[in-house]
Amino acid sequence: MKVLSVCGSPRKGNSEAILKRLQKLLEEKGAENEIILLRNKEINRCLGCVEYCNHKLKCQIKDSMQAIMEKMEQADAFIFISPNYFKMPTGLFKDFIDRCSIFFTAGKENIFKKKKAIVISVGTDSIENIDVCLNNIADNFCSTIGLPVVAKKSFRSRSELKGNYEDIFDKELNPTINKDLKELVKKLCSGME
Repeated sequence: MKVLSVCGSPRKGNSEAILKRLQKLLEEKGAENEIILLRNKEINRCLGCVEYCNHKLKCQIKDSMQAIMEKMEQADAFIFISPNYFKMPTGLFKDFIDRCSIFFTAGKENIFKKKKAIVISVGTDSIENIDVCLNNIADNFCSTIGLPVVAKKSFRSRSELKGNYEDIFDKELNPTINKDLKELVKKLCSGME
């Protein structure tokens, strides 16, 4: 099983720490996992050039997205994670989402129907507000490209990490995070071993 994890955080921190923990759990299940840190990629904004993509059914922008989209087509499952910015994913993650619109435009939703995804959002806000960001990714992005979301979870974080990249695992913030992550992996791997 190939799992592609996509991180929308513009810095090293909570989102990446969660993905690294999930990567260990996935390896224990025998799954391959590649983590893509969008901050390390060249992802240009969608130019809305529908005169091209609507007719050619491909994106004309040459950057890191071609390789990422190829990996998405080859993956069996996904983990999408983004910090909560004003109840939305980061601009970096939104650029990724916008560029994935070519899957919809090209009618490639069928390639995602047999795949699975889990979606995670982190933030300093209330869980209810972080959930709005989470649902933007799960209910809008994933459903539009035909990708079933088998689980989703929001976690509380601190905005200033002060060099502590494991801050998200603080028991006061998220007392059940390790159990929650194991449950997410279980749902992602169910029936796909």
